[in-house]
Amino acid sequence: MRIPHDASGRPLRLRTIEWARLLRPRTVVVVGATDTEGSPQRMQWIQVRERLTARGAEVIPVHPRKEEILGVRAYPSLAAVPADVDVAVILVRDPFPALEEAVARGVGFAIVFSAGFGELGTAEGDAAEARLRELASGAMRVIGPNTNLNIFEPWATDKPGRRLAIISQSGYQGRPITQGQVLGIGIHTWATLGNETDMEWGDFAAHLAAQPEVGAIATYVEGFQDGRTFQLAADAAARAGVPIVCIKVGRSEAGRAMAAAHTGHLTGPDAVHDAVFRQYGLIRVDDLDEAIEIAGMFCHTEKVPGDGGVAVYAMSGGTASHVADLCGVAGVPVPRFDQATVDALAPYVPWYLRRDNPVDSGGVITARPENLHVLEIMRADPNVDVLFAPITGVFPGMSDALAAQLVELHRAGGKPVVTAWTSPLREDDAYRALCAAGVPLFHSFTAAVRGLGELGRYSAFARTYRSPFDAAPTTASPVAVRARALLRPGAAVNEVDGKRLLALYGVPTVPERVVTGAAEAGQAAGEIGYPVVMKILSADIAHKSDLGLVRVGIADAAGARAAYGELLAAAAAAAPAADLEGVVVQRMVDSAVAEVILGLSHQRPFGPTITFGLGGVLTEVLSDVAFGVPPFDEDEARAIVGRTRGARLLAGVRGRPPGDVDALVSTIMNIQRLAVDLGDAISELDVNPLLVLPAGRGVVAVDALVVGA
Repeated sequence: MRIPHDASGRPLRLRTIEWARLLRPRTVVVVGATDTEGSPQRMQWIQVRERLTARGAEVIPVHPRKEEILGVRAYPSLAAVPADVDVAVILVRDPFPALEEAVARGVGFAIVFSAGFGELGTAEGDAAEARLRELASGAMRVIGPNTNLNIFEPWATDKPGRRLAIISQSGYQGRPITQGQVLGIGIHTWATLGNETDMEWGDFAAHLAAQPEVGAIATYVEGFQDGRTFQLAADAAARAGVPIVCIKVGRSEAGRAMAAAHTGHLTGPDAVHDAVFRQYGLIRVDDLDEAIEIAGMFCHTEKVPGDGGVAVYAMSGGTASHVADLCGVAGVPVPRFDQATVDALAPYVPWYLRRDNPVDSGGVITARPENLHVLEIMRADPNVDVLFAPITGVFPGMSDALAAQLVELHRAGGKPVVTAWTSPLREDDAYRALCAAGVPLFHSFTAAVRGLGELGRYSAFARTYRSPFDAAPTTASPVAVRARALLRPGAAVNEVDGKRLLALYGVPTVPERVVTGAAEAGQAAGEIGYPVVMKILSADIAHKSDLGLVRVGIADAAGARAAYGELLAAAAAAAPAADLEGVVVQRMVDSAVAEVILGLSHQRPFGPTITFGLGGVLTEVLSDVAFGVPPFDEDEARAIVGRTRGARLLAGVRGRPPGDVDALVSTIMNIQRLAVDLGDAISELDVNPLLVLPAGRGVVAVDALVVGA
């Protein structure tokens, strides 16, 4: 089936994969199987045979010299196997002969264990990676290299709730997540990816998100091979309402360097990854405990309909204050109860304890049967979406009672019930009962508050999510051909041509003229209207202000004539090799609410990326920027603006009028369309400054830097 593409030539849908041949294979061959005592290949052969025989597959060993392996008939080569083969597990150091046979035989999937490919960072490793990619360019899919057999691992089937899918680019980082089973989290699948020469993170994520029994995906990621594939998979998960809880290394230089050494991935700028994660609702965490506990919470709860308001039940005033403070810092709402709720609690909570949210039981009612009714009243409050009741000490009279009550509420359904077990003693019967029932459980207040916040945020995200791919343009704009003609491959265009390019895409520009003489400058300034700005025009000079090649506030013809000569002299001194094309005379705009920068650059692995932030000469100093990776809609464009500190300036401060944010959003959308049409031909574009005028008056670009690819 043909995959549709957008106007940039990038796919709008993931490829179709015959998952049944991998996950429910009929025939599996193991190349390199052996019965040699102590060898890893013997252990792997036994493992494959046991796991896949249990799935109904015939598992066949391949060995060049042995007629049988541990009682199973062996064949000298994959080509000699008489059956149609769904999966070839390749354990030998040099996988290429077996892979070539697999391609010729029409094998569905090959799993390559061996290392020594792109992760080496050598010419030999890169050549091996390229050869493997060539063999995977047809119908056969390849998992790995540098991977293992975790995808066939069996999991307990007696756990409550929906199940957790795990995707990891490191087996040892994925293993602790599987141990979430002791918390009552059922595992659906664990996919380890290796180098992702062919089968990528996105292939697995999209498939797993489509499984109705999957409640969440937890993933350890060092980098993505292809940003668009990631986006499409994340979009599929967002459409399905399946949260992805992600550990993504690369926040630091050390992390980025190790990630490249480990799997050969290009980690890319971390802030751009954060922006894309935000666009598609990924929950980024920093440690394995958070990944396990937050993902497990989503497997055991439904999403909430409101803003995630939390009712806090505490066995002490200290706990109530601590949790409320953490919630306040994290932005997790702890709403006041309705008066009817407070009144309903009065018969059960003594007068000297707090009856409003958070409730302080003082421990005096926790072990009483009526405490269950207290929890029910709190959870029923109309301002509340979730009940949080931490268990802060192992006093059997209280812990056992509260745990049993939470289990009962959880099993009854309705609003989610979440707890935190903060004691180091975890062999307690009450603790085991919570895990067995699937009550979402955390091991610290901080992690619990983080999880509660993500429950509210993701629920809101899922309610309003609209796929940006549904409206992605599939043909280039009518102006694209004219726009390309303005570009210079590998070189910058001058400021005037840069603004002509912007104007073709509907970005307002300032009135201006190019002059080549002092008298002409004076005449042009009078016709444009004072005051004016004058700048040197040269494609060879990117940052004119830094070199003193801009004059502002010119108020008469004499000033314009003088400025012309000054600019030429200054340019000759500052950039003697530059090709000077004249001087730009442009109307001075002095009514702006804010100067912003709007840019386009290529950020691995996502490609053309939109940058927005406070602009002008202090852009690098302020570093107040946010990112968006196409495609995105107007709501996301508005959110990009809102993620900067400059958004407060645009809202109007200290008597200044609010800026025209609607016009700014429209301009961001126009630059996005330019990026889709011309992203392959532009390496860098900066509109700096873009002046935001008062509300209703629009925006105007007064300078532009455009560099061809």
